[in-house]
Amino acid sequence: MIDNAILDGFKEIDQSENLSQLVRSNAPQYWQYMKDRGDRNCLRRYLPFEGIVAGDPHMGNFGILPLRAGTGARQMKYVNIDFDDAGRGRFVLDFIHYVITSKAVGGDIKIRYLQDAYLQGLAGGEIEPPKKLKDLLEMPVSDYDDMVERYAEKHSSKDGFRFEAGKIEPYDGRVVRSTIEALLAPEKVIDVGVRPVERGGSAGELRIWILVERRNVHRRIMELKQYAAPATALYQPQPPVEQWLKEVRGVFWPGLDGSEYDLVKLAGDSWFWVREKHVSLIDVPYTSKKNNRIEFRDELATYDANQLGLAHGRQAQASVYYRTIKTDTEAFRAATKEAAMAYLDVAQKAEARKAAQPGM
Repeated sequence: MIDNAILDGFKEIDQSENLSQLVRSNAPQYWQYMKDRGDRNCLRRYLPFEGIVAGDPHMGNFGILPLRAGTGARQMKYVNIDFDDAGRGRFVLDFIHYVITSKAVGGDIKIRYLQDAYLQGLAGGEIEPPKKLKDLLEMPVSDYDDMVERYAEKHSSKDGFRFEAGKIEPYDGRVVRSTIEALLAPEKVIDVGVRPVERGGSAGELRIWILVERRNVHRRIMELKQYAAPATALYQPQPPVEQWLKEVRGVFWPGLDGSEYDLVKLAGDSWFWVREKHVSLIDVPYTSKKNNRIEFRDELATYDANQLGLAHGRQAQASVYYRTIKTDTEAFRAATKEAAMAYLDVAQKAEARKAAQPGM
């Protein structure tokens, strides 16, 4: 029997359309569950090993962006594109969360394939990306910039944003326009709007969109998103914000220019993420039943597991963590599968309770 308090920990239930959305919208609940109620006996031998973790690893939180290494030209890179819930944490719990989010997308996804790919990455071995990703990684950066500009044009006219209730609305809040203009100079601010977010882990957080123009020609949308403490902070204390970001970047964007995804302090002591509103190049097949889409889903799930392993594997405690696993790999497979399926059972019961409630 699952305690109702555990089910009550899930937020955004009524806005989640399926199990996958429910799990992806509740990273804080996962880390709280693992701290307070998770049956972690089977994981005891792996829990001492920690470092910087993704916090909310799932297929939608990896993507392709044009990023600069040092002073070189931008290149298309496959990276973690969402640091919101990252931080110091237990490697094994991060991997289990990834298994959970993957199985929530497709119950037929093979956990063993995810485990194999993760362990290969943990040992420093990178697997080949799926062909679709390889093609996108070879895209000229100029083509990506054109897509960003077309996205801005879609949401704006000559004079500013095309406002629409519930999608993008006029903004007149505590972060004043002059502050935004100073932050984004020398680009010209054309208009400022607010993006309501009703679902997901960012629900309730202020999200400001800024339409900017470069050299009176090129337009793009910049985003200021209110910072909130990461989900990992519910499991263990995190360092001060500046140190936290430095550590997260060092693991997930090693050697890359972090100014493309930065934190700035505005409106007094409030932290905001500042970044270009990127174009999503990868259409994650969360619900597709087509064979070719399912095949890509499985390839993507395996590749992302490997990328997570690589990120964990480049840290100080990774080698002894890996050696501990390799003393009995089958025990690791069994323990991580057991923990993932137990949590999925909890999430399924939370979703079922929603379905049983009148008006939902």
